[in-house]
Amino acid sequence: MEHAFDRFTQVSGQLIDAYLAIQQQVSHLSEQLALANEQLSRRVAENTALLGRLSLLLNMLPAGVIEIDASEQVIRQNPAATQLLDDDLTGQPWQVCAARFSSHHPDDEHTTYRQPGGELRQVLIQRQALPDNGGAIILVQDVSRALEMQQQLAQQERFVSMGRMAASLAHQLRTPLATAMLYTSHLNRPALDEADRLKFAGKALTRLRALEGLVGDMLGFVRGHVQAREWVALPRLLADAEQIFAPQAQARDIALDWPGEPPQLELYSDSKALLGAIVNLLENALVFSPPNGRIRLSLMRNDTVLQLSVQDDGPGVAADVAQRIFDPFFTTRADGTGLGLAIARGVAEASAGELTLQPSLRGACFRLQLPYRPIVHTTG
Repeated sequence: MEHAFDRFTQVSGQLIDAYLAIQQQVSHLSEQLALANEQLSRRVAENTALLGRLSLLLNMLPAGVIEIDASEQVIRQNPAATQLLDDDLTGQPWQVCAARFSSHHPDDEHTTYRQPGGELRQVLIQRQALPDNGGAIILVQDVSRALEMQQQLAQQERFVSMGRMAASLAHQLRTPLATAMLYTSHLNRPALDEADRLKFAGKALTRLRALEGLVGDMLGFVRGHVQAREWVALPRLLADAEQIFAPQAQARDIALDWPGEPPQLELYSDSKALLGAIVNLLENALVFSPPNGRIRLSLMRNDTVLQLSVQDDGPGVAADVAQRIFDPFFTTRADGTGLGLAIARGVAEASAGELTLQPSLRGACFRLQLPYRPIVHTTG
């Protein structure tokens, strides 16, 4: 019995020690749990506050925000979206809603949205996928006012250019007009012989033709260069340009490097305006070409863009001149209007392309880049 009692006492002590250890661990775990609960509560409060701020921000955003789920159903939208679209799309399939948007041209960044009341709005749509649930956020921005301001700015810039043109017109017309009037006045001399009469009449006619060309350039600049676009065959375009320009180059003893067999491509532009732009580049090269110089017209292309380059052997373009070379009415020539390159660049931009001055080791090199498509020959 005494041995059993000692054994019982020993086991009881071990149990008491184990209980105290467990109690200490429980106390420690309780402290850790309390700390974790405090941190969790703090995070919940922070997330709740953040959610509140995000909700407030979402409601105050001027852009429309639409959320769709993985099945392409609209599950919520902010007030700006409701105001912009003049409709609550919640619960509707997004594809049905998207059908209300239409683009006038595939290249347009913005689309047109017709509100249920009939008003048209110009909007920009951006979509961002949500990785967690397979849904997406769609941002709809009203760009109607921005596009209107861009149009107003373009119109104001046009008015400024027209004002400069009016000021330049008097200066550009004065000299050839005065010269033509002087030659014409000589025709009234009673003792003028036939040879002098023909000489003065020819000089007066030359000055009047120069005036006609000047007025034509200015009218082309005011009208915007491109009237109606169509598919223009590159071989025919270059053949017409060569027919117009080759006699001028020959008269100046300037050699002309021309593509032997142009590729069978079509360019979408105004045929007359594009032909005029190419001839302008060639005539500009002719003006600055030295005696017995050479003008090179070359072609390069990638999958979508044709590059037409015109290079001369002249003195090149100074850095300060290069910065303004495409500005309307800027010219370094005494008899220039400063409109040829401006018109050529306007034609390029209106044809979804660009005209640039390229770095060159010798002379000047202008590069006209335009999108193209292959000529499709049909059999009937």
